[in-house]
Order: sequence, then C-alpha cells, then structure tokens
Amino acid sequence: MTDSSLPKRDTDSDFDTHDGGKVPISHAGPPVWTSSCGAARSVEEPEPSDDVPTAHYGSHAAAAAGPKPVGATSPEARKTPPLPIWLLLLVGGAAAGTLLLIRHLRRRRKDREEMGAPVRVRGEEVFLQLLRSLPGLQPPPSDQQQQPLPLGGRLLVVSDRIDVSGVQTRFGSDAWLLGRQPSTASHAAVQPLVAAGAQPEAVVPSEELGLGPLLTTSPSSLPNPAGRGRINGGGEYGAAVAVAAGHAELALTVDELGSARVPAACCGVYALRSTSGVLPLEGASTASHSLAAAALMASDPLALLRAGEVLRLPGGSSRGDVVNYLVAEDYFAESGPRMRHMLPAVIAAVKRWAGPDQAQGLSLCEWLYHKVGALREFMEQPAHGDGEGEAAARHSRAVLEALACAAEVVQQWEFGQKYGDWVESTAAAAGRSLPPEVAAFQRQARQQVYEARYRSAQAVMHELSNSIRQALQDGYVFVLPTTPGEAPPSADMEQVAAFRQRSLEFAALATLAGVPQVTLPLPVPGEAPLSVSLMSLHKKDLTLLQAAAKLGPLLAEEAARLSAEQAQQGAGADSVAQPPASAASPSQFSAHGNGSSSGGGSNGGRGGGRKGKKGAKAGAGPVEQTLLAERKKEDGNVAFRGGKFEEAVRHYSAAVQLDPNNPVYYANRALAYLKLGQYGLAEEDCNSALNLELNVKALLRRGSARLVQGNAEGAKADFKQVLALEPQNRQAREELTAIQQMEQQLEVATY
Repeated sequence: MTDSSLPKRDTDSDFDTHDGGKVPISHAGPPVWTSSCGAARSVEEPEPSDDVPTAHYGSHAAAAAGPKPVGATSPEARKTPPLPIWLLLLVGGAAAGTLLLIRHLRRRRKDREEMGAPVRVRGEEVFLQLLRSLPGLQPPPSDQQQQPLPLGGRLLVVSDRIDVSGVQTRFGSDAWLLGRQPSTASHAAVQPLVAAGAQPEAVVPSEELGLGPLLTTSPSSLPNPAGRGRINGGGEYGAAVAVAAGHAELALTVDELGSARVPAACCGVYALRSTSGVLPLEGASTASHSLAAAALMASDPLALLRAGEVLRLPGGSSRGDVVNYLVAEDYFAESGPRMRHMLPAVIAAVKRWAGPDQAQGLSLCEWLYHKVGALREFMEQPAHGDGEGEAAARHSRAVLEALACAAEVVQQWEFGQKYGDWVESTAAAAGRSLPPEVAAFQRQARQQVYEARYRSAQAVMHELSNSIRQALQDGYVFVLPTTPGEAPPSADMEQVAAFRQRSLEFAALATLAGVPQVTLPLPVPGEAPLSVSLMSLHKKDLTLLQAAAKLGPLLAEEAARLSAEQAQQGAGADSVAQPPASAASPSQFSAHGNGSSSGGGSNGGRGGGRKGKKGAKAGAGPVEQTLLAERKKEDGNVAFRGGKFEEAVRHYSAAVQLDPNNPVYYANRALAYLKLGQYGLAEEDCNSALNLELNVKALLRRGSARLVQGNAEGAKADFKQVLALEPQNRQAREELTAIQQMEQQLEVATY
C-alpha cells in the first residue's frame, strides 16, 4: 500500500507555463500575478474604466442647427430618442474588454517567450569559496607535462557536500558549519581529476542536508541559466547552474534520489550517476547512504567521458561491440506533452547512431509490475473495472508511485537514524535555523516510517537489482526521460511540488537498483531544455558515457528538426495541448530481435481503417481494435522477456486475430516459435509477415528456421536478401559465414 505521505498527481499534468493561480514566492519581490475567481491578470494592466464615453447621439442636422433655447427641442430630436443607457454600457464594456483581452494575450505570449530565454548568472552568485589558490589542489605545471592532460584546462567546481582539504564541508546548511573544523583530506575523486589537468575553481552550494531535489525553497535564490523564471532543479543546483552558466566545465557532486540528475536536466547539462559503490562515499556527506552515489556534471559529453576514464570507472565497449537500445515508451507516456512530442526525435537519434537493428521499444513499467513482486507492498489496491486498454497505463502509474514511495521510505529512515536528533536539537536552538521543510521531513520520518517498512523498501532494492542483472543482457541500454518535462516556473509552487514528486518517480529506478544513469540534455530552440537518460547494467558506466558522447549531438539535431517541423505544421506551444500518450498509440519499434523496425517511426495509424477484424470484440471500432492488438502484443513482449514463450505465443495470436494485417505480430510470434523449437510454424509466420511487408526481422527469422530444418539454400537466400537491404547487418553476415564454413567442411568430408 502506498505510503500515505505521498501526494497523488494527475498522470497527464504537464509543466508548461500557464496563467492560472500563480503565487509569488516570498523572496520574489512584489507580486507579479494576482488571481481572482480563478482568473489571472497582470498587475501592470490598467483596470477596466467605468467611465463610458457618452457622445451626443442626436442627428447631424440637430448638431448643425446651432444652439437652442433652454427647454426648446426640435422636431427631429423628438423623433430620434437617444439609445438606452444599458446598450451604451454594453457596447462600451465589450470594446474595453476586447482591448484588455488583446493586451493580456500579447503579454502572455511575451511571458511564455521570456520564460525559456537564457539568463546570465555571475560567478559570485554561485561560488561559495574559491579554490584557485588552495595549496595542494593545483594541476601539474604545463612545463612538466610530457603530453596533453585529458582534462587540461577544464574548470572544476565541487559540491559543498564533498570534502576538500582545508575547507569546511557545508552540506548545504550554514547551521551544519557551526563548530565543525575544515576537512583534513579531500574526497578520493578530487585529486585524480586535478592531476588530470582539471582546474579547481570553487565550492558551490547544494540543498540542505542532501534532501533535494526541491524539498526546500533555498535553491530558488539562484536563477536557472537555461530558462528565465524557471526553477534550477534544487539538489545539486549550484553545480548545475555553474556548468550551465559557463563558470565551470566539470562538477563533482553526489546523487541520491535524483539530486544531481534533476538539476542537470532543468539546467540543460550532462550528468552521470555512477554505479553504487564504484566510487567511494567516504569524504562525502549523504542523507541516505543506501541511495547515494558519486556523480559528475559536465558541459559536454566528451568532458564527462574523459572524467570517467580518469576516475577509472568500469565498463566500456570496443569499437566492434553492438549496443542495443530499449526505449521505455511507457515512461514517455507518463511524461508531460512536450516530452511526449519529443519521442520521435529520441527514436530518430537512437536509430541514426545504433541503426534500426538495435532499436527496440519496451514497456518498462509493465515488466517491473510483473517481475518485482516486492513493489506490491508499496502499491495501492488496483482499481477494478478498468478496460483492457487501460491496464498498462494503470500499471505504469502504480509502478512509478511505488518506486518513489520505496525510495522515500529508505531516505526518511536512514536520514532520521543518522541526523534526526541533530535536526530536532538544531530546530529548537536559538540562533541556529533550518528550513521548516527539513524539520517537517524529520517529523514525518519519526511518525510514519518504521523499521518493518524500511526492511520492505530494502527488499525492493534487492529484488530490483537482481531482476535487472538477470534479465538484461550485456550491451543493452535503457532510454527514458530524466524528468517528466521542462523545469516549471519558480513562482508557481503548486507546479513545482508536482514536478518534484514526478521527478522522484522517474529518478527512483536507477537509485533503488544501484545502476548507472547518464543524463543528456534535449535542447529545444527557443524553449527551456528537456532531458533524456541512458541507463544500463551495474558497472557499465563507461559504456553509457561512450554512448552519450555519440548520442548527445544527434539528439540536439533531431530535436531541432522536429521542432521546426512542428512549427511549420502549426504545432507550436500554444496549439499543442495534450497529445496522445504512447501507451495509447502503436509502438514505433518492433518488439524483439535484431531486425529492422517495421514501418519506421510513423506507422502510428496503421490498421486504423480496417473492417471486420477476426476475433475483434463486439462493438469495438477500428481504432480500438488496433489499440487492443497493441496491448496484446505488449503482453506478449512481457511474457517473452520473462522466458514464457508459450504464453507469448497466445498473446501474439490474439493480436493477430485483432489485426491480421500487421506483419509485426507474425514476426514476433515467429520468434517465440523459434524459442519453442517449432520451426515449421515459425517459417509460416515469417511467410505471412513477408507477404504483408518486406521485413528484415522476418527474413532473419525465416532464414534461421530454414537452416535448422536443413534448407541451407533457402536460408542463404534470406540472409543474402537481408544484406541487400542492410549491408552492415551483423547477424546476416555471421549466418552466411557459418553456412559457407559448413559447406566447406561437407565438401572436404565428401572428398
């Protein structure tokens, strides 16, 4: 059952700027917006005037006739009485209202444009203490360098949670400094970065006691360089702002429940949460030791990669290794509208880099729902009566909320055990203050989190980590949104609270599983940046950094291209409101294997106009049938990934009955038949798929089925056709080589 402390959010809420109910924060100066009866109005606008001009409405002849004696009226005046006063007021009021509405809309458009505009931030606004002349923290002189250093000349900032020799570790709180001595040694990662050429620049602030992101309002004092009027993301906000503003190119921080990833996403910079335990936490102050991992931020992916190599992070792939990308489409479906609209750009970038063979779709939440049983402890009781098409969306919401709940339970328990007494004594002491949110966090931890609940959350961490280790093969990378959308306006505290909770849900997976995650900015011209992440197996940190170095520029290009196309089609920010979630549209990927995607990235409407589907539910329309078929396919995918191949066949067969003209369903069922050793049925399904569409996956699978059945010539023909379509297809080349070697061995034996 979900922890009662967690607020519930509307799954379709977005974080775009709107004009309703804005409340200024206390330090933001005079109010910019006021709200009356649900309507917002700029305080700079003049109030509508009650003085309606009442010009004389008599005839022109009367006006031209000159002055009249008092009490005298002309016949014309008696025949043409003045208009009623209520009509004059109505016309005048309508005109004034129209003018005010036009001014309001113009101002709203200007505010929206300015909201995404970059902001200049000075170094003194973000630096707490300079490190430039601190003894023992200088890179080797250039005259002593035998070769260029990997981080030569790159400016480095360090979070105030990281120990630096000779500097007091602030831990985000001035109250924490009282009575504490400067650190006698630096964190283990500081010196290697400096020895590799990084120039220590300054210590930068973080949120109080590691409880970010966005628990307190203290980060709001520092603007977001990537978006005027938007939050900086809290947590390790000082590092993100310093890098985004150009005052540093590299930052050493700590990530717990998104405390580094969320501000990096809001400010449009790169970040890495390393595999838990790979880099030591000694010399770093943490709110929760189980959730914490060392993190890096950088202005570009190459700097992040070089820093990872300097720190000897594990993983890495050779030039010939194949990386397969699994796009978590249900995570995108749970995002705001701008992020959902960027999904085609993400898909296009992944395909450009990895090729269509290595790009696949994935219902990650659905897999977690069925695979990680310990999550049920943190889920609400499922609602009954949902239609089949709503089940996956309901599971996604339940899984995301349960992940965040379990992570917060761990954080609250461990923070309370380590710092609870200090927080309570500090909150009561005169002259030593903590933000009220910290005291409230501690009270909630005392009252609502018990050891049994903490043990249940630990069970989630253990089971989740093991499930990912067992299910993911080497060379697979998840692609998912870092946050549900762009940074919300800092003045709208309701939006900020909603954004915080949804961001915790997105960040909890990597935190609980202890796996590495790299954050890549998704810049959108003229708007606040978005962000996507890559996540992989434990100790595959360098693999992710290598992938980020290649994907980062491609994401920027595809995002710019998609934004331009949407602008040309009139799909700008004002006209795009609520696009359909990907959970309610056909997948843009094939489900499995090393074949190409069937139908590319724009087949969302395939099958929408067909009639008379065999096995369709009574009363179901064409679009509903297509969606139900996609649900069946997704159920088959989940069963397939779980090794339940017979169950997968049943789901794929149901999808075929609902939409017999979709080649993906036949190709997927063929793969399941191959796993079951039913090669004849696999070949038949491949034939059906190829009759509908020339499909590389179907050719590869038919070739495999034919080869096992002894039809080497047919298999060779299929693999050669694959190479004609995709000359670099590795599987086809390997299969042909194996067939040729087998034929040569047979010739020698016969001779």
